[in-house]
Amino acid sequence: MGVMKDLHIESMNLEDEWQELLVTILESASKGEASRMKGEIDRDDEAAWELSRHFPDIELTPHDTGEAVAVEFKMFRWRNDWQARAVDAISHMRDILDRTVFERGIIILSLETEQDDLAELSALAGDRIAIWDLFTLRGLIGEHAKLADELDILVSETLVDGSPAILKPRATGTITGAALATRLRAVPAGQPGWIAFEQGCHEAVRSLFGRELHKLVTQQRSDDGLNRMDLIGRIGGATNSFWSMISSDFSTRYVVFDAKNHGRPVGQDEVHSTAKYLMEKGLRKVAIIIAREGGSDHARLACNSYLREQGFLILIISRADLCRMLEDADAGDPPENILFDRMDDALMAMSR
Repeated sequence: MGVMKDLHIESMNLEDEWQELLVTILESASKGEASRMKGEIDRDDEAAWELSRHFPDIELTPHDTGEAVAVEFKMFRWRNDWQARAVDAISHMRDILDRTVFERGIIILSLETEQDDLAELSALAGDRIAIWDLFTLRGLIGEHAKLADELDILVSETLVDGSPAILKPRATGTITGAALATRLRAVPAGQPGWIAFEQGCHEAVRSLFGRELHKLVTQQRSDDGLNRMDLIGRIGGATNSFWSMISSDFSTRYVVFDAKNHGRPVGQDEVHSTAKYLMEKGLRKVAIIIAREGGSDHARLACNSYLREQGFLILIISRADLCRMLEDADAGDPPENILFDRMDDALMAMSR
């Protein structure tokens, strides 16, 4: 099993734990049956993914009504954009209800929310969709000490920063993440698809992180005139977010994105090429390589070396990762969760 596949499995473990606990809580509270509906899906199999993305995370059937309810879970590591993501989650749940046999839905947020905020979201969601937060879950658990302890452990492992901040929701009428993902999957590998892949990655980064990364500029040449970075953006001033943490922890103001459309996992040479764009004095110490087939073991070791010796953070995500981020963002899931897991893995695995 490759490195990128291993990292993908690790990144899903926490959300898997949440969903397993939610199944137990829902069955206990409703005196009914609950089950997870989504298994491991190959995101490069577009037909399978298109079919599965209209299924909810969990199906709940209370014994008293016998009516199946669609349940979606949204895991937040930061509070900075939860309201915008929750609005997207409501739109996604409406799509599920329109396309399936479910008449009602529940969206569960891994956060404590203000009563007014929850009331505003509930009004937007309408009568068919309920919005639950941690207060709701704790109310369902009641005096069940074991479930309460398990919930508290997951909350402590999930939330990186609990301070609130608000970002504007994504503008209506913009191209959806699913549409961008479909275009990226259709791009051929290698030189024939190089420009299309690069352009698709640029659009994806702007769609996912345009609110947090400002002045995203393409095709900038390095000072020596020999190398060209695909995309560079300045981290905005919003606090309590993944990007503000990156800025603080790595003393950087800028982030470089480098698209690689190779038909094989990128190796150490591609990492060295991207590293040429980074510089400590230029406050440019973080790069994200978007590699069609992910990275090899040698690429991972090269990233480890730059982190250990120069303090440069170089993360590698695959086309499948990027497509997952785009499609999950449509459903209200924070796309930076994958980047946080990659960073966490890199720091924990760093050798002396």
